[in-house]
Amino acid sequence: MSTGHGGIDGMKANRARAADRTVRAWLLTGARAGDNAQVLTLARWLADRLEDSGIALQTEEKRLSYNALRVLPNILLPAAPMVLSALARRKITPPWPDLVIGVGRRSVPVARWIQRQNPSCRVVWLGRPRAPLGWFDLLLTTPQYGLPEDAPNIVMLDLPPALAPERDERELARWRERFAHLPRPWIGVLVGGARWPVLFDASDAGRLGEAVERMRAKVGGSWLVSTSPRTGIRQARALREVLSPPGWFHFWRKDGRPENNPHRAILALADCFVVTADSASMIAEAVRSGRRTYLFRLRRSPLAPRWRARRGLARWLAIRGILSPPRDMNALARRLVEHGRAHWLEDARDFECAAAASSGLRETALESAVERIARWFET
Repeated sequence: MSTGHGGIDGMKANRARAADRTVRAWLLTGARAGDNAQVLTLARWLADRLEDSGIALQTEEKRLSYNALRVLPNILLPAAPMVLSALARRKITPPWPDLVIGVGRRSVPVARWIQRQNPSCRVVWLGRPRAPLGWFDLLLTTPQYGLPEDAPNIVMLDLPPALAPERDERELARWRERFAHLPRPWIGVLVGGARWPVLFDASDAGRLGEAVERMRAKVGGSWLVSTSPRTGIRQARALREVLSPPGWFHFWRKDGRPENNPHRAILALADCFVVTADSASMIAEAVRSGRRTYLFRLRRSPLAPRWRARRGLARWLAIRGILSPPRDMNALARRLVEHGRAHWLEDARDFECAAAASSGLRETALESAVERIARWFET
């Protein structure tokens, strides 16, 4: 579905009419909610920044779907919309945009084709495109993808862009009532699971439970556990068996009702967090809360390759899009720990779980990237 002002609220439309200039941007989104959120977040930040210069960002979300050609490497695909389904192809029509924002791998040939139609169009990308890096005017990536940090068009972010989830005060009131009998502080435990090359079996879940119990022995209070689609029922049960009351445990179910899932409530209400280090979005949600976050290391398959595109042949291959480094979630976690934005759960000796949230996280790399994009349209 193509929606005018996708992700930018109606006020932006009014600002567009009142602004001195308008920049037309296409937001290439798809089936993955987390990826889409990154695109919409960057557009929101950019719209706010351009507004300060009397420029309105007029956005149009292009929700794309693909055909079987999507499995081919981008380096072998021409700059053409041939990877799109017939329905999605009909959405890619003039007037052409001044800016394209996309994410991931699949829509790269589409963005290149759009730029061919309007050579002055700028292409900004998020994540790991699995394509020659020189194809993009700017690439915003995160440490788990292992791309070279010294390329002139690459900005290394600590976390993927994301807006704070909207708060439903009535829903939060219901969860406060459900949690009211539990002593504070509340330790929010956000549990992911196995995703190649990350391993997470029942024994790992048991180790996580033991670590949470050690933490609670220091800070007191109770645990609020939210499992996820990747956790697995055996892992969830192993974790639950190790944890001692008091606490609240949510077993994720495919057919579960959204109002019975406490994930958003835990993010809003917990005093501190323990997060498995397998999901960038879960880590980002906890870190951006401003409350103390402890990361639980997950094992990596010994069969998984390990390399980064820092120098030599590895860098050459990544720059040209021939090979991309394997995903390494520990690299993201290590960067956050090094910058003091998170802490390893297993390495901690003194735990903190204060009820008051600290001040918001300033994301200077993202701010710098938005500033850089804005300058393209201010000159």
